[in-house]
Amino acid sequence: MFNTMPARNLAQLLPIPFKTVSRTLDSLRSVLSVPENESQPVRLFHLSFRDFLRDSQRCIDPQFHIDEKERHASLFQKCMLHISQLQENICNLWGPGILITEIPNDTIQKSIPPHVQYACRYWLDHWRLGNPVEEDIEIFRQFLEQDFLHWLEGLSLIGEISNGAHMIINLEEILSVSYNAH
Repeated sequence: MFNTMPARNLAQLLPIPFKTVSRTLDSLRSVLSVPENESQPVRLFHLSFRDFLRDSQRCIDPQFHIDEKERHASLFQKCMLHISQLQENICNLWGPGILITEIPNDTIQKSIPPHVQYACRYWLDHWRLGNPVEEDIEIFRQFLEQDFLHWLEGLSLIGEISNGAHMIINLEEILSVSYNAH
C-alpha cells in the first residue's frame, strides 16, 4: 500500500468482510498499531517487518510471505473495480462551475470514500509495480472509454487533479509503447 488507512476502509478496498480484517489485525497487534478509534489508520510499528514479509529467504512460511508483484497486480484490479463505480456528478452538485471550496467536505467524503480516493490516486502505481500483462491494455481501453471522465471528476473533488495529469502522461507513454510494439 502507498498510504495507510483505517481497517474499515482497508476492508472496503480489498473487498474483504470487516470482521475478517478485524480478526486478522487483532492477531497482528504485536507488529501493527491497530487503533481503537476506527477512523485512525492501521500502521506498522517497524518498516523492517514489511521488508521481512517480502523477503522469501527470511519469511519462509508461505502463509505470511508476500509476493509484492502479485499484491500490486491484485490491488491494481481492485482499484480499477472501485474507479468503475464512480459516476457523473457523484456529489450531486447543483450546477457546473461550482468551486471546490463551496462543496462541504463531508459531502465529498460520503460520495468518494477513502478507499475510492485511494484507488483514484494509486491505481497506476500498483499496475507499474505489479505483473503488467498484455490483457491490461484492454482494462486501460475500457477505463478511457467508460470511466476516465468520472475519475477526473473524482480527482478534482479530492484535490488531486495535478497528480491525475501526471498519471495521464504516464498512461499515454505506456499505451504508445504497447501500440508501437504491435
